[in-house]
Amino acid sequence: MKREIAEIIARAQEGKAPTYEEVMELLALDEASPEATAVRGAANDLVRAKTGNAAVLLGQIGVDVYPCEADCQFCSFGKSHTCFTEHVTMPIDEVVKRAKDFTKGGDLYALYLMTMHSFDKQYFLDCVRAVRAAIPASTRLASNIGDTDREYFEQLKAAGLNAIYHVKRLGEGELTKISPDRREATIRAAHEAGLSIQDCCEPIGAETPNEAIATRLFEIQARGREMGLHDCAGVMKRNSVPGTRYEGLANEITDMRLALIGAIETFVMVDQDDFPWMAVHEPNTVSLMSGANTIWAETGFNPRDTAEDTSAGRGLDVPAVRQMFYQAGFRTLVRGDGSRVDLTPEYMEAKLSE
Repeated sequence: MKREIAEIIARAQEGKAPTYEEVMELLALDEASPEATAVRGAANDLVRAKTGNAAVLLGQIGVDVYPCEADCQFCSFGKSHTCFTEHVTMPIDEVVKRAKDFTKGGDLYALYLMTMHSFDKQYFLDCVRAVRAAIPASTRLASNIGDTDREYFEQLKAAGLNAIYHVKRLGEGELTKISPDRREATIRAAHEAGLSIQDCCEPIGAETPNEAIATRLFEIQARGREMGLHDCAGVMKRNSVPGTRYEGLANEITDMRLALIGAIETFVMVDQDDFPWMAVHEPNTVSLMSGANTIWAETGFNPRDTAEDTSAGRGLDVPAVRQMFYQAGFRTLVRGDGSRVDLTPEYMEAKLSE
């Protein structure tokens, strides 16, 4: 074990975040090295100690799809390469049906509704109202939508929205047709409207420079200190979506690499007053043993999938996510109202029969 890496780990265990230069050292580690293994193990211990060995189960419904003018080069919806040629919007009664299915067991912390970058604001507002009325009060409701303003977020909050997932992504403005400043303005508008903010280092590909990853991690740290990341921070890999410029596994990082980056993010966030849930996407067991304790189940349209319904493709369902948590050694699920349920063998068996 290199002494300098051991010292970074020891300080993180004392609740002291690493410097930018130290994060660059950690990102340069071989993902299979003893040092990387120690970093992942320390992050795993930190998160489980801070949360009482608890996990958070999230769900997302993609409610519409079309060739998106944002044209993100890593997304299956980008208009220059998408296989989705028509504008398809899920009927609200179908959205409600899927929302009820996601939340019927009561274990979902938060449900996300996702649109394209441009979307029908009245339709989405109606969706939020209908879904909020149909799901348990213990489940938080979040949006994953395009850029908008404070007035609209205030309407969404009044309709029952609790939080937003909105991120200034790696390569924003270069790999996308969206201004990074516009993304930031939307995040601030949501915060001013009283919604919880979530952040993530994404999408991470094989070519992503360590400098870009480190910079993004410290932006997330700053966001947490300013706004509080009550629902989650996280990391996400870029999938090699067929038809995009990044098609092929050579462009995709491994789960081990993603787990290391997630562990490093845990170190960066370790001194937050309100320590966030640590999310990872795509779901994988090695990350759940490296500091991540939050993953998504998905249905409907998915920017990392070319299937019309991701539940038949990449997306996991709620029982599969719950089982991943159990197998990774988590013994508690946290619901959106803060209540907890123990993941005992008896509870897991009872859920299998639902």
